Amino acid sequence: MESNLSGLVPAAGLVPALPPAVTLGLTAAYTTLYALLFFSVYAQLWLVLLYGHKRLSYQTVFLALCLLWAALRTTLFSFYFRDTPRANRLGPLPFWLLYCCPVCLQFFTLTLMNLYFAQVVFKAKVKRRPEMSRGLLAVRGAFVGASLLFLLVNVLCAVLSHRRRAQPWALLLVRVLVSDSLFVICALSLAACLCLVARRAPSTSIYLEAKGTSVCQAA
Repeated sequence: MESNLSGLVPAAGLVPALPPAVTLGLTAAYTTLYALLFFSVYAQLWLVLLYGHKRLSYQTVFLALCLLWAALRTTLFSFYFRDTPRANRLGPLPFWLLYCCPVCLQFFTLTLMNLYFAQVVFKAKVKRRPEMSRGLLAVRGAFVGASLLFLLVNVLCAVLSHRRRAQPWALLLVRVLVSDSLFVICALSLAACLCLVARRAPSTSIYLEAKGTSVCQAA
């Protein structure tokens, strides 16, 4: 045991992995990119209002999620210019909003894309088989349930970690297993939906063209 401990590097001898100049440059680059994304999405939402498009649609919800995600990332990286220690000592709610909520928003965006393409597939089938409309309701319920489960696991893990009610490694393991599994399942589901949309091009293209896009653009 003593021989193993003697080989450890003392804390005083640890140095940053990257020079401060490189770290500052990366922080500025990421903050700029996130800010540009925020203003780009913000402008698109204003264009939706300006041209009188449907205000509540898959497109506007997708843009709203992207806008919130970019805003949270820009806020987080802005801390790293002058007050990095403060970013690591935030309260429970600010910490969850800046560190955990963006991951939830990414998953919500993925499920939203799944819902959109699943709807395209089922709309093409409903014309021939009206009973398929029940399948669309089941798919919507499944993705809503997956989103709620993802959010619940992340919130509970953040709360328990802050209150130190459980071992950090156990919370991390549960969060990674649940979150990563849901991400993989939704990614596979999205790939399957895209394959079905491409295979049923004659029937799905009619629905997509009515929405102002094509099968190629959607894929």
